[in-house]
Amino acid sequence: MKNSIHLIAVGSLASIVFSSCRGGEEGTTVNVAGSDTMLQVGLAWQEAYKSVAPDVTVSVEGEGSSTGFKALIDDTAQIAHSSRKIKDSEAEKIKAARGAEAVEHILGYDGIAVYVHKDNPVKSLSVPQLKEIWAEGGTIDNWSQVGGPDAEIERMGRSNSSGTYGYFQKAILASSEYKSGTGAANGSQGVVEFCATTPSGIGYSGMSYKTDDVGWLAVSAEDGGTAIEPSIANVQNKTYPIARPLYIYTVGEPDPESAVGKYLAWLKSEAGQKVVAEQGFVPAN
Repeated sequence: MKNSIHLIAVGSLASIVFSSCRGGEEGTTVNVAGSDTMLQVGLAWQEAYKSVAPDVTVSVEGEGSSTGFKALIDDTAQIAHSSRKIKDSEAEKIKAARGAEAVEHILGYDGIAVYVHKDNPVKSLSVPQLKEIWAEGGTIDNWSQVGGPDAEIERMGRSNSSGTYGYFQKAILASSEYKSGTGAANGSQGVVEFCATTPSGIGYSGMSYKTDDVGWLAVSAEDGGTAIEPSIANVQNKTYPIARPLYIYTVGEPDPESAVGKYLAWLKSEAGQKVVAEQGFVPAN
């Protein structure tokens, strides 16, 4: 039987069902683990929160969404960042190990950008074309097949512990396996650096990791459709086709008076959501 995952909207904190802050009485440390995509905004939250609660230490790690759920299971973190929805198997393990269900909080939205070398003449692709490039058995292996130079396409993805890896596989590959020979960068920045230094490279990562040293593609949902460039506005108006929520998960709903509860409330506040926008994501509210 599937465990239910309770969705908590930004701007509201319901009544207490469980305190997920281990050692919450001291109120000194909040441990956060999980998504590499959210590491950038997590560190920005960490820094901004120092002026709000100088006596609270927020520790942030970002090695992949799966590692955040493992930390909740092992009780080594009170908050998991995730760029994908929790799996039923992960929710079941949390309930079995911790005695309370995982609670889901949406903190913002992110567009997944498809990065290329800045000198690549190809400026747009469709979702079906991306599938042919990335999925096992796909027929597109050379840039000349999509209007580019005669050069073999070099693909760089993420490790399978990454929520972005799982999201891209589901949304673009229709859950097919990745094509053999696809690279696996440890983090979002690694994908961007690969594309910046590889003329025939292509990769996917959160749009907030864009630099002047790399290009990205406009994407259409269908062949022949209007190609939309990744941007905050286009994610917000839902025209960009590769976008997803950014999640925080806790074990039960935090006590509003605990360090975790107060931190989570701040993340959902105007000040916390301002940080989301400053880091190139779309605020949830």
